[in-house]
Parts: sequence; structure tokens; C-alpha cells
Amino acid sequence: MKKIGIIIVFVFINSLIRAQFLYSLGIAAGVSYGKETWTAEQYQTKEKYLLGPNGAVLAEFFRGTAFNWRAEIMYNGLGTKEAVSGENYTNTTNYISLNNYLKYTYEFVYFKVYGLVGPRVEYLLNRKAAVYPDVINGMSPLHLSAAGGVGFELYSYSHIKPFAEAFYNRDISPSFNGNFQGTTIVSQHDFEFRLGLKYVFNEKNKCPKVDNSAGQPPGGF
Repeated sequence: MKKIGIIIVFVFINSLIRAQFLYSLGIAAGVSYGKETWTAEQYQTKEKYLLGPNGAVLAEFFRGTAFNWRAEIMYNGLGTKEAVSGENYTNTTNYISLNNYLKYTYEFVYFKVYGLVGPRVEYLLNRKAAVYPDVINGMSPLHLSAAGGVGFELYSYSHIKPFAEAFYNRDISPSFNGNFQGTTIVSQHDFEFRLGLKYVFNEKNKCPKVDNSAGQPPGGF
């Protein structure tokens, strides 16, 4: 049964490639630098940025145009540092998200640059509260955020392409909206940096353009 499932997946991916629909598959990993913002001020606390890991598997669709669609399944280690009465406490909230981006690419001779923008559906995978557990444990298991990013991709002579990206991600719907010592709304935002590799299907290898403005014959000097 397991072998049949693998064969079905392989046939499905192969049909997408032949239909010019699936452009590439890839992986990426890096770090996230984020914090929470709280509306209430009665806690006498200050939220600080927290560093965490991130990683994603991604697929890009449609080729031959400047615009593509990218879908990702991403792990994101978020949370915040809470400064309370001179002491720092760490609250962590780790998410699995489904990301969908519109991607625009501009090509140069040796590399590409691109921008991405789109929504994320974020599922709260786990959490750990060192302070204010009623808020952290009461966070919504599912919420929306929006992200925008820029990327840099090098040309290579193989189907495997290296890239680097930076994102800014912010909650659309709050992570927490409830009554805790008064009405409290908690939203998260973070900066993300990552490196990755992707495999591009059926794309011709590109070489840098040669300046032949002098009209020299091939192989001439």
C-alpha cells in the first residue's frame, strides 16, 4: 500500500511537470527574530525580541513569466522575552504555517532578484510560558498573518539553484484576544532570514551573456 502511494505521488508530480505547471521544489532554513506586542500596560512589562529557528519546504508554480505562485509549509520558532521587574522571562510560541505568495522576478546577467507577498495561515504547534501562562495558553490555535520578502538567486549550470531571502511577517488576526486583568490583545511580528536550495524542472541552463558589440566572429579575439 505504501509503495502504491509513492507511485501515485510520483505520477502526480510528473504530470504537473509535463503540464508546465510545477516549476520548482525546494527547502530553506534560517532564523527568525520576533516579539509580541501587548495592548495592556498594567503589567509593568516590556516585550523584547527573541531569536528562533525557521525552516520550510516550498513549491513554485508556473514558469516562463515574471510572476509565479509559491506555496510553503513552514516551521517558525516565535515568542518574546518579557522584562518584568528587572528580570527577563522567555515565552515561546512555535508555529506550523501554510504560506502562499505572489512572486515577481527580475533577471540580471548573473543572478535574479525577486519579491514575495502574501498571507499565511498559522497553526500553533506548541507553547511554553515562563510568565503570564493564562495568556500564552489562551492563544488562538489558528490565526492569519501577512508576510512580504525579497530574495536573491544565483544562476548555476545545474537544475539546483541556491537562494537567500529576508521576510517581515505580522499578525492580521491577533494571537490572543481576551480578558486577562482587563482586555488584552497580543499580536506577533518577526523578521526572518534564510538560505535555501531549489530544484528547477526542465529549465535550460543559463550562461552569462557575452558582449559581442565589436562584431568578432565566434572564437575570435
